[in-house]
Amino acid sequence: MPQHLCIHGHFYQPPRFDPWLEEVLPEASAAPYSDWNQRINRESYDPLSSARILDGQGRIKQIINCYEFINFNFGPTILRWMARHCSGTYKKILEGDRKSIQRFGRGNAMAQIYHHIIMPLTTDEDRDVEISWSIQDFEHRFGRRPEGFWLSETAVSTPDLEALARAGIRFTVLAPRQARSISDLQGNWTQVTEDSLPKDRPYKVKLQSGREIAVFFYDGPVSQAVAFENLLSDGEGFWQRIISSRDQKLLSLATDGESYGHHFKFGEMALAWVLNRAQQPESPLSLTNFSSYLDKHPPLQEVKIHEKSSWSCIHGVERWQDDCGCSTNGHTDWNQLWRRPLRRSLNLIRYYVDEHYRHSAGKLLRDPRQAMLDYGTCLCGAVDREHFLRKHQARDLDRKQQTIALQFLEMQRMSLASFASCAWFFDDLGRIEPLNSLSYGLRALEMLRDLNGPDVEPMLLEILEEAHSNDPALGDGKKIWKELVLPRRITPAGMAVMGACREEMETSFAFPGLEFSTSRQEDTLSLNYRWICLQQQGTETFALDQGADSLLDCRVIIADNQSLGLDDLDKKIRDHVLLNLDQDQENKIVSALLQSSSILGRHRENFFEKGQQEPLTGRGFLSLGMLMHFLNSNGETNDWSAFWTQMLHQNPYMGSLLKSITEKELEGLLAQNPPQWERAGNIVQKARKMGIYPDIYSLQNRIWSQDPASFEAHILEMFDFAV
Repeated sequence: MPQHLCIHGHFYQPPRFDPWLEEVLPEASAAPYSDWNQRINRESYDPLSSARILDGQGRIKQIINCYEFINFNFGPTILRWMARHCSGTYKKILEGDRKSIQRFGRGNAMAQIYHHIIMPLTTDEDRDVEISWSIQDFEHRFGRRPEGFWLSETAVSTPDLEALARAGIRFTVLAPRQARSISDLQGNWTQVTEDSLPKDRPYKVKLQSGREIAVFFYDGPVSQAVAFENLLSDGEGFWQRIISSRDQKLLSLATDGESYGHHFKFGEMALAWVLNRAQQPESPLSLTNFSSYLDKHPPLQEVKIHEKSSWSCIHGVERWQDDCGCSTNGHTDWNQLWRRPLRRSLNLIRYYVDEHYRHSAGKLLRDPRQAMLDYGTCLCGAVDREHFLRKHQARDLDRKQQTIALQFLEMQRMSLASFASCAWFFDDLGRIEPLNSLSYGLRALEMLRDLNGPDVEPMLLEILEEAHSNDPALGDGKKIWKELVLPRRITPAGMAVMGACREEMETSFAFPGLEFSTSRQEDTLSLNYRWICLQQQGTETFALDQGADSLLDCRVIIADNQSLGLDDLDKKIRDHVLLNLDQDQENKIVSALLQSSSILGRHRENFFEKGQQEPLTGRGFLSLGMLMHFLNSNGETNDWSAFWTQMLHQNPYMGSLLKSITEKELEGLLAQNPPQWERAGNIVQKARKMGIYPDIYSLQNRIWSQDPASFEAHILEMFDFAV
């Protein structure tokens, strides 16, 4: 039986931001959520911050923040998105690390390679930049220096360990099959396999520079059971598997964070059960994290690694550069021959971007190399760009020169982002991930040309022509570049079309990378825009194509008397505009229905005849208004649930709309001072009787954070708490 337990969660989402707008645009495959970041956050990251432990009747007994008890790493790109869009989850992650320091003496959080690139396949310079940016991001968010560092896909080579040690990192975590040989206490070396390697201790790697770094090897069988053997279906079964492991000082697991909730529904509850069992006085083992364990058990033995190895490719790191046979196995008749030309094409962009930066950026930046290493402070918001430029400029720069200097750095960032590992991980060139990587490459090329660098697109297309999608309709990489990548570019004309559409709505678009506004004067449209990262402004005026009934149908005149409208924009941009329009219209409908509910509440007797038990109603939106009145009413003598259930059965759309309306109404009730918990609970109970189940997850979290003991028992029961 193990003495100590360390469960590690690797939390990573590919960088999904649009390289022009710096925002994640809609991804239809993530439905019912707008994009995959939102979906994974709701299914995994947020539930882990408020994981339920239930009693025997299925009611909430306890809610715990798993980040307080597990070792974890989050990629900087997903944390950047989360801080903007899911601040509650983001704060719980940071809080989990702070509380772990109090509990274990060291923090749970580890840093991670900034863009999740495969480190053995990169250059020494890029390796240092990715590590430096990640450390700067970590320090800004967690308020401390990282001690551990998660390597993307645990892909490792000795130069990677040298770079980590040089940056002051104490340890990393690898898969057991990545150990080649270990020494005993007398210095004798023995070849090991993943089965024969003792995994209950850290090892040290002595590097040629004279530095050292510690390495933990996680337990393969139990970690694999979490990922592939449905171990998360039962919390007690998970616990029994852990304590039945062979006798060892440390049992460490390394798992994908998305396993908890996304891959396995309610997997976070199984984890919470284990963490709770481990904290009980009778527990045979104690929880720890890697940093704390390393403090108390410094490595006594050395290890030599298999060079260029990883945890998800048995061929080393070939999965990220060749058709090695590793894939997601969704299509057994497909090949991944496209991987090699994809990497070659992005390497081509990287080479020319790096060369142009090396030879030209020195005219503006005192030490271009150091400026690159420090640029992570801007990306995480620790330092504003004006302060950054004052520190790194070669001389006093005017506004235009400052923009050019920032453009050099942004060109480098976009090129590095194109190497995120996910572009090669899956089965086909036409997936979201390779298209995103090529989009970052396109943005880097665009900046390279703007900075008077060489036009290498013709060479790029020659290479991409060698890459073929397994879908004949998509064709080769050259066709994909022209039809699916180039249209993603954001131009002033595209901004003008989006701006015109926005004027038709009450909501507005807010992009972290771009601000723009439009104004219409008769048959012209004026555009003002500002690229935020570049601090670059511009103004353009477009003639409007006549005949549009609405600004949503407007078309602006571009070169050669051609026009551009909403239908001509990239699908992601169209989806973003239309989803905003849909939300705008839904808000208007909800507002009208709630107003209708208020009116009906004052005149409800008009809808009954003598002795009638059911209200007189149509089958349209008026029905929803009356239904909202029923949900909001108190002390009704008649239960109309059966009547409304039949109405909703006859009008399925009303059910989904009512769920959304009900959730907004609940938010409104609890935003009042004091919060209307009683009324909110009544709405939840009435809605459930009709087969409508509003999402009360955040309301339950709020009750727990305020202390359930401060609520009356019947209110706790309404929100599924044990009394």
